[in-house]
Amino acid sequence: MSKVKLIFVGGFLGAGKTTLLQSVSGLLAAGGRSVGLITNDQAEGLVDTRLLTKTNGVVKEISGSCFCCNYNGFTEAVEALMRHREKIDVIIAEPVGSCTDISATILQPLKEQMRAVLELAPFTVLADPEKLERILEGDDAGMHPSAAYIYRKQLEESDLIGLTKADRISPERLQVLTGKTELVFPGRDVRCISARSGAGVTGWLNDVMTGTVSGSRITAVDYAVYAEGEAVLGWLNAVVLLQGTTVDWDVFLEAYFYRLNDLLGVQAPVGHIKVMIECMGNQYRVGNQTGTLDTLQFRGTAGVSNIAAMTINARVEADPRLLEQQVFEALAETVSEGMFYEVRRCRSLSPGYPRPRYKYDYVVV
Repeated sequence: MSKVKLIFVGGFLGAGKTTLLQSVSGLLAAGGRSVGLITNDQAEGLVDTRLLTKTNGVVKEISGSCFCCNYNGFTEAVEALMRHREKIDVIIAEPVGSCTDISATILQPLKEQMRAVLELAPFTVLADPEKLERILEGDDAGMHPSAAYIYRKQLEESDLIGLTKADRISPERLQVLTGKTELVFPGRDVRCISARSGAGVTGWLNDVMTGTVSGSRITAVDYAVYAEGEAVLGWLNAVVLLQGTTVDWDVFLEAYFYRLNDLLGVQAPVGHIKVMIECMGNQYRVGNQTGTLDTLQFRGTAGVSNIAAMTINARVEADPRLLEQQVFEALAETVSEGMFYEVRRCRSLSPGYPRPRYKYDYVVV
């Protein structure tokens, strides 16, 4: 029986994990491989899951806790994909963006318990180059110090570091950043990747598909600081039904983002806000904000129609109750006369203290 390849792609909120997974799923499918995808979040209703269902892969979502705190749920998802009728060849798992200590809590137990059926790829951690530049200079990159601590710890435990969004900075800056990253995190392969342009994606995919060294290091993590870094973020997932008459949903989504940012103000730094509007005919548009308003980007088009589904994921340094109030106040103020909306699902929270099922203090060989 051939082993299934398991690829973990980590990285902080807004690093570009889902965009890369979408691109890679297509490449693998084009090469004749069947792909399984596992997403993860503190609550159900992920934009990422909605996006990945539009790929050629089979998607499982684990919500309510991170992989490490729900190890059994993760392994059950892996086993379910392995039993799937399409005979999955490759599984790609995307942990929660604020999660770290993956090597000690997930990779080592998997290597020990499932080595007969799984081959683990080198653990990739993705990093937004503009944030990483500031982190390497000792800055917190606009994040709470404890959130910046998580960011650094994610990079420390990696086997391979992917500098994403490589098309957004100059080749000269990228070269300098690559050198600094290799200096600060020795022993890691550093790859420059742009999922949008495709640059570096095939090379990275070859690295993880052929590489067999995974979880090569365990880093010391202060769980009190880790817990604080997660808890400072208000977390909201919501699904909303929107109705109107010949609404231009692309314009609507842009207006919503600007109104929400007005309400949040500078007192509530944005970790990540991702909103997706879907219409009939597989038309959709996604807005993605990973910091201040100048990081906001849109892709796709939802077109003009009378009805749409809106999925909202917001991670902001704010009280979750206040965040929920602002999310829906912005929506109410964006909806024009003759439109109405119905909240189908909403959950807001602050992540609890991380309590992993396993925490290895040695590397399984």
